[in-house]
Amino acid sequence: MLVVTGTFENERFIPDNPISIPQKKKVIVTIEEKPHFDTKPVNKWREIGEAILNCDEELNDEPQTVQFRTMFDMETL
Repeated sequence: MLVVTGTFENERFIPDNPISIPQKKKVIVTIEEKPHFDTKPVNKWREIGEAILNCDEELNDEPQTVQFRTMFDMETL
């Protein structure tokens, strides 16, 4: 059995990788029920940026610096 993954778009199945299937070959199609989010990452980042720019929340405190762990710190965990 061969498993082919892909997406269904505009009434067509588009495989993730090119595949050749012989004509009149019997196939079984399984539809995943989990949601597939096909929004482009650029649009999501644009939405986040616009939400930040349009936010009217006032910040009362001074910004605090963030301390990232070093590679040495990570190795000692």
